[in-house]
Amino acid sequence: TKTAKFFQEQMPNKRLRAITMLREPTDFRASNHAMIMCGLNAEIKKFHRQRAKKGLEYVCSPKDGLNISALVDVKTQNLIDKCKSGAKVNGQQKQQCQDHANGVDIFEHCRSPSHLLAHYQYDKHYRSMFKGLMGRYHRGQDFGGTAYVGMGFGYERAEESKGFSVENVEEYTLQDLGGLDLTISGAGDGGPPEPDFIWFGITERMKESTILFYYYFKSKPLERIPRHRIQDCHPTESVGWTTEHREIVKQKEPADYAVWRTANAILDVRMAKMKMEIQAQLDAGMSKEALY
Repeated sequence: TKTAKFFQEQMPNKRLRAITMLREPTDFRASNHAMIMCGLNAEIKKFHRQRAKKGLEYVCSPKDGLNISALVDVKTQNLIDKCKSGAKVNGQQKQQCQDHANGVDIFEHCRSPSHLLAHYQYDKHYRSMFKGLMGRYHRGQDFGGTAYVGMGFGYERAEESKGFSVENVEEYTLQDLGGLDLTISGAGDGGPPEPDFIWFGITERMKESTILFYYYFKSKPLERIPRHRIQDCHPTESVGWTTEHREIVKQKEPADYAVWRTANAILDVRMAKMKMEIQAQLDAGMSKEALY
């Protein structure tokens, strides 16, 4: 990335280490689709504010009356009205208005998961979304081709890279994300090798991930976990992602799911290791308060 290149030029003898979060690959795409690509979360909030004024409750799924396609129609019309009003629009919005005038459904990919999965926007933005995590999926794949425009944009598909196999991805994830390869993990000062990733967590296992974070960094736990970025309606539910859609993503993205499975296995081991270490410390007479 440009950031990595900058640090390499400015601090050639320094070593960067990272913390990161992973999310289940389909949920990752569903969240990005609803929040970033299509702005559906904002439209859903507007919809709920209107319902609240009428004394109606939240609805969080199509089966309960949440019509995403109708919200997309409203979003489309708002953009068209903005273009016609002479208000300032950016280049992308101007092109969208021109496309709409030519009969194009400019937000077709936002109408449902089925529309997205069949649309060119999926191939453009949502292929191999975990490549930015380790820079590559396996040793046979070259570094580079990293997006400067947006998440997932311009990445080489893992499945098209030379030497790709699910097994190679799993092995490399253990080595890099898991810190099990001495040639990847730089040696510390007189100590054991230090992995590139100091810590990583998994969104769907937030409680375990948070506990590991506190334990690793010897931090005092917060009394309450912040919830200000948690959506009232989960994107996979509100936009109508089904088991069938998840299976399609699994077929399209075997590399991302290989990383995901391996990351969960690493987390399992680290949880077990933490429990054993804590129990040994308690057995030796250490108090719980002394653990952080």
